[in-house]
Amino acid sequence: MKILIVENPRPLTLEHYNDVANAPLSASLNSGYALAIAGRAGWEGAYLDLSDCRDDEAMMAEMILAEQADMILIHWVYAWGNEHVQRNILQILEKDRRAAIGAFGLFPSFAYQPLSDFAPQLDFILVGEFEATLDELLSNYPAKRTIVSMPGLYRSCSEFVRRELIPDLSSLPVPDDTGTNCKYPTMNIAIGRGCYGDCGFCFINRYYGCSKRRERSIASFAHELENRLKRRPVNSIYFVDPTFIGRDEKQTGRVLEISSILKYNGLPFGFETRVDTIDQELIGKLADNGASSVFLGIESGCEATLKRINKRISRDQIKGAVRSVQNSGIFLSVGFIMFEPDSTMSELVENYGLLEELGLLMHHDQTVNMLYHSQIVLYGSRAWFGFADQGRLILDERLPFEAGYRFLHADVARVCHAMRTLSREYFRMMDRLYRTQGIASSDQFACCHARTPPGVDGDKLNRTLKEAFQAFLRQAGMRDVRQFNALERMFLDELRSCFQR
Repeated sequence: MKILIVENPRPLTLEHYNDVANAPLSASLNSGYALAIAGRAGWEGAYLDLSDCRDDEAMMAEMILAEQADMILIHWVYAWGNEHVQRNILQILEKDRRAAIGAFGLFPSFAYQPLSDFAPQLDFILVGEFEATLDELLSNYPAKRTIVSMPGLYRSCSEFVRRELIPDLSSLPVPDDTGTNCKYPTMNIAIGRGCYGDCGFCFINRYYGCSKRRERSIASFAHELENRLKRRPVNSIYFVDPTFIGRDEKQTGRVLEISSILKYNGLPFGFETRVDTIDQELIGKLADNGASSVFLGIESGCEATLKRINKRISRDQIKGAVRSVQNSGIFLSVGFIMFEPDSTMSELVENYGLLEELGLLMHHDQTVNMLYHSQIVLYGSRAWFGFADQGRLILDERLPFEAGYRFLHADVARVCHAMRTLSREYFRMMDRLYRTQGIASSDQFACCHARTPPGVDGDKLNRTLKEAFQAFLRQAGMRDVRQFNALERMFLDELRSCFQR
């Protein structure tokens, strides 16, 4: 029996150029785990990456059919407005039905019922943590060639029962290395799943069905590392756990032991963690063991906003964590939701003040990320249903599983719109510049964090972004809309001039 894992088409669009939060980084390992589960079950596995494919639907369907698989499993991460493309592919596959067709991943787990209606060609959807469900499915399927009901598997018109989480993550097989990640010298790996936090905007706990952090044994991590290092050249490691560090001394000892293994192998590493897990001594030890980058989701510089989004951290904790990382010499990147839906103008001012105080607006690549992000709302998230109840959800038929929302304050919405316009022009200009330099879109994220490309006045660009934000704040209350629009056009022209050296 043969299973084909397919990455759904999701070509980059200007509208979603930098919305990396549409899926957690752990999603990068899903297809690899699926292939490993299939191999352990005695199935032949194949992989087809259509994520950046711009061929027509008929061509992509033909690529899928050419694999002659008994089961097709689509890793449908998100679609960025291209849901119809995948649906059209499924309609073509339906005409030449040779295999059972299913979907799995973050997006199908949230939207399994409406997705089943949207794409009735799907025979099943794996909901949430999928490995145990897939293992049972592949073990049972060869005998009868039918999809039977089981926990964790949704079928249209059948009652759905959620499957319990895997009790021991060390029982998982070593994931295959697949997709775009194999192009990079950094290898993604996980030492646990889930998060003990419960942030209002986050999808991770809803995906797993709980606010719990589970860990695998250090021995299983070392075994995976050893095996995957034999497959391809790797010069660094990135941990995709939502929070790499735990909250007690036992957890501190654990991450230090893991980092020592990487130091022994000569591998620098990066990770994400919560602000409330950071202290100067621990970060210093991790730096000594090769930690090279840290991502902190600080999200806001305002205590009121932090409470609204249930972040469970304080402004003082944010300051302490950021300065600890900065003092260690480890490269710091941060997550920040400048325009939280209920933000006030004074909170935007407070946010900007903290970013400046912490030196997080020093480079245009980071500045544009700090000054334009607003909350992402996907179907099935708490935000979707919350805004719907409040009458603030804005639906768009082009995006059936994603929505906008009405800000609580019109002046905040005006600043957000202006900064979004400016940032999209920034990304459009960067994209055009990279294309002229022969850099593919899939490589641009790595490039933009490394340097300012030739042809850009980086200092002026950073200054323009900051000055625009402050000007928009001052003038957001203008009654004359034309005057505000003129201000927006002025900064767009100023931004474009930064690319004309």
